[in-house]
Amino acid sequence: MKSVTKLVVILIIAILIISSVYIVYSLNNENDDGNSDTIPPIINSVTGNTTGTTGKITKITASFSDNVNVTDATLFYRSKESEEWISKSILSGSINIEIPSNSDNDWYYYITINDKAGNGPIGDPSIDGSIYYTITVTQNLEDLVHTVFIEEATGETCVYCPGVSEVIHDLFKSRNYNFYYVSMVTEHQKASDHLYDDYNLFGQPTVYIDGGYNVFVGGGETKADVDEAKYIEAIQTAEKRNVPKIKVNITIDYTEGDNKFTTNVIVNNFEEEKYTGTLKIHLAEIISQWNYKTGSGGKIYNGFLDYIINEEITIDSNGEFTKSKDWDLSSLDPENLIIIAVVFNSESVEAFSDPGGITQDKHPFDAYYADATDGAYVIAGGNLPPEVGITNPVNGKQHIFGIPLFKTLLKVTRLIGGTNIVVNADDDSKVDKVEFYVDGELVFTDEEAPYEYQLKKIGTFKSIFFRKHIISVIAYDDSGKTSTDELEVRARL
Repeated sequence: MKSVTKLVVILIIAILIISSVYIVYSLNNENDDGNSDTIPPIINSVTGNTTGTTGKITKITASFSDNVNVTDATLFYRSKESEEWISKSILSGSINIEIPSNSDNDWYYYITINDKAGNGPIGDPSIDGSIYYTITVTQNLEDLVHTVFIEEATGETCVYCPGVSEVIHDLFKSRNYNFYYVSMVTEHQKASDHLYDDYNLFGQPTVYIDGGYNVFVGGGETKADVDEAKYIEAIQTAEKRNVPKIKVNITIDYTEGDNKFTTNVIVNNFEEEKYTGTLKIHLAEIISQWNYKTGSGGKIYNGFLDYIINEEITIDSNGEFTKSKDWDLSSLDPENLIIIAVVFNSESVEAFSDPGGITQDKHPFDAYYADATDGAYVIAGGNLPPEVGITNPVNGKQHIFGIPLFKTLLKVTRLIGGTNIVVNADDDSKVDKVEFYVDGELVFTDEEAPYEYQLKKIGTFKSIFFRKHIISVIAYDDSGKTSTDELEVRARL
């Protein structure tokens, strides 16, 4: 009897399980077939009527939503003289339209969307082009070339920042691409405040092109890990953006031996209407005071220090804004300074610091695009300080007899046994020597590469406990200029 009861119970459980699976399967199929979805998608916003310039790119953005999912979003556009609409997907939320340099007419566009259930199409401002938005086209002023501005959110302990930094710096040094850049190092309070307050920073590295016109998150430990072509394409695309006819020019007055320099800026407005925006003049160190302390290390270049000018400006049609500002050098090396002036538009566009949507919160922010950029050196072609970085020990790893084995908890750098301190040093002229310090005491001077020091013990006796110590190095070039790097370790030597 007990066997029969068990059999009945098992059969009931099996029926319940099969029924549940059938219900879930039916519901899923019903959703997949779209039979239960009767709600049409919604176009929340579109750029609308806008302007364009011949030979430049006009960016059209749109946002849309649906109770299930928008599966199709198409932008249709054509020139006034054409009868055929060109179609492109705008499912990503934005698309670039390049106005040909020989175009003499305005351009038109409209957008349609649909969901999987076919509750559309929904159009804005129509579904068939009978009503459309207008891109009012003006002729390009040939002498107004748009220079791109890049801000890289980075930090000394960022694992995947060095590769991106090297790519951007190498592109900049090549002079093949029209841009200036600054490294916004999160160890610098003003840079950190800007990144989080203005850009709603998601993570490092993040590269903001032209104030958020394009945003890239993520990078690599080395240059080989980074898609250089992606950044080249983004720079070239931003250079061809349709921007207001604004031009900024910056010059620097400096007399050798003075403890200050003067920044002179002129902003011209060639528009037929008044222009409003924000002028930011960035002060940055070419060879910065910050080093990457992860992996093989490396120097951070064009490290942001401060704003020389940060103010809203208004310029009448065909007018100009001029201003001069003195800046005290203090302990700064004038040969190691770059000044970058940027004019940001006063109108904002929604952008995202996590554009790929790694998390549900895409970290939206108000992007104020950079309309004009120019840069200058306090002393062009000056003698730069040397570059120096500790490459071994590796920050945040456990070392046994100098070999980095694995990452430690809380990113503590631990040493067990003798460790070879390895330093990379370089200079635009010549490295004279590298000094090695342990807890502020000079322990070795190396005058030839490779720059190394065998650390066998600290103090007068070997320790059986992990103790905190500071390893620091100073590199000297042949003119006496210096750069430093340091690393905190827990050592048992």
